[in-house]
Amino acid sequence: MHAHIIYNYLKPNGVGISIGGVQTYITNLIPLLKKSGYSITIYQVSDLDFHQEFADYDIYGLKTDERKQTAAVLSAFAFQHINPTTDLLIYGTDFLIHKKSPCRSIAIQHGISWDIPFDNCSKLRYLKHYLGKCKDAWKTIQRVNKVDQLVCVDYNFVNWHRATSPYSKTRHIVIPNFSAIPAFQPQKNNKDIKIIFARRLFAYRGTRLFADVAERILTEYKNVCVTIAGTGPDEDYMHQKLDKFCNVEFTTYESKDSLRIHEDKNIAVVPTLGSEGTSLSLLEAMASGCAVVCTNVGGMTNIVLDGYNGLLVNPEKEDLYQALRNLIEDIATRTVLQANAYMTVSKAFSLEKWQRRWLTLLQRQ
Repeated sequence: MHAHIIYNYLKPNGVGISIGGVQTYITNLIPLLKKSGYSITIYQVSDLDFHQEFADYDIYGLKTDERKQTAAVLSAFAFQHINPTTDLLIYGTDFLIHKKSPCRSIAIQHGISWDIPFDNCSKLRYLKHYLGKCKDAWKTIQRVNKVDQLVCVDYNFVNWHRATSPYSKTRHIVIPNFSAIPAFQPQKNNKDIKIIFARRLFAYRGTRLFADVAERILTEYKNVCVTIAGTGPDEDYMHQKLDKFCNVEFTTYESKDSLRIHEDKNIAVVPTLGSEGTSLSLLEAMASGCAVVCTNVGGMTNIVLDGYNGLLVNPEKEDLYQALRNLIEDIATRTVLQANAYMTVSKAFSLEKWQRRWLTLLQRQ
């Protein structure tokens, strides 16, 4: 049996794994495929054609100058290597579904991606944006109808899909994202407040929302330290906003070190504006015993019960500011949220539970 995975797993030059949540997802999925008896090949677009052999998988890089044709190019190449009776095709994201596979197929749906809000604009521009979102939604419905099973990381997508496509033949299987779990809840020093923003630095991840609020918090509270952990196009914006404060640290980390970078932090902020499933960053922060503040976006509402294991806020500056202010000043609430966050992830979103769910799916014929 052979599992064929379509996703841009390595960097475009074929050297090193790309940084991202889907790459982390696939890295954790590969051992489960092997345990289920599959050999593995990955197909991706690249700067040059290549074929590399690794201990756990083979990978083909295919050069294409037309990015819009990525799904078609990768599917056509993968289909040439598929045994229809024994093989499995996995799309790393539903965006890469092209047409019906000759073998059993699974696509991973990582959350609705077209819900990012846009700024105030004219009626004409609003209509253009609205029609664009309708087009994205329609394309998604058409794509997911071409696979046998759709693994969804949240119920937000499932409920939307049921409402818009009630006669879909696609079978939804909800397997939320996961985190490794420390053996014991990390204990926090709750005297000095350490806040962390550990995300890729893109505007839709809430970089500007957080930077503006952090500027206000740091001005008012001298016992607060802020860590920005990540890289991306909004890095300069965050430096411009926060470099004037001596108690702000910019750093980077590898995904395997996520628990370590959170372990001494009191509060984690995940202020996403849109395009979010069951956020790995949120789950890792909760597993590390942080009190979390996140926006009520996408699959994060499947994780956090407001006031029990975290705080849910609208993706707006004043709401985020008030939530952080309350946690900074109220040590009792902060302590309860930290404990409940750790317990929630250890019981419902552990790596072990995710592995069991995937093994059940892979071994089901």
